[in-house]
Amino acid sequence: MRTKSLLHLLCVGCLAVVSVVAQDGPPPPPAPGGAPGGAPGGRRGNFDPAEFQKRMMERIQEMLAATPDEWTVIEPRLTAVMDKQRVTRELMGGRSLFRRRGGPQPEQPAELTAVETAAEANDAAAIKTALEALRKARTDRDAELAKARTSLREVLSAAQEAKLVVMGILD
Repeated sequence: MRTKSLLHLLCVGCLAVVSVVAQDGPPPPPAPGGAPGGAPGGRRGNFDPAEFQKRMMERIQEMLAATPDEWTVIEPRLTAVMDKQRVTRELMGGRSLFRRRGGPQPEQPAELTAVETAAEANDAAAIKTALEALRKARTDRDAELAKARTSLREVLSAAQEAKLVVMGILD
C-alpha cells in the first residue's frame, strides 16, 4: 500500500511540475554565458521552491474545487499532512531518490545517521540501539501522520477526500 501511495504522490508531483512548466510561457532568453536562465550547463538557475509550493497548492485547491473560505481551513491541515509525509519518507530512506549530484544535500534525520554510523563501525550493540531509536521514530512519525490525516479528513467533503486519496495524500 505504501508503494501505491508513493507512486500516486510521485505522479501528482510530476503533474504539478508539468503544469507549472506549461504555465511559465516561453523560456527566458539566453544569459551572457549562453545558458538559458543564466545557470551553467543549461540548467535553470531561478527555481524558487516557495513559488513551486504555492503553485502546487493552487493546483490542489483547483482540483478539490475548494472555495476560498474552505481553503483557509483545508490548506494548513493539508500542509501539515504533506510535511509529515515528507519526514516519513526521509525516515524510510526515500531522501536518496531526489539527491542532486554535486550540490548541497539535505540534512539526514538523526535516527538514520545513527544507524548508518553504527553499521559502518560494525558495532552490534550500537546498531541495535540505533535501530530501536529509528523504529521508535518511525512509529511516532506514523502516528503523527495518521493524526494529521484524520484532522484533514474532518474538513473535507467525500469528493475532496476521494481526490486526495487518489493523489496519495490520504490513504
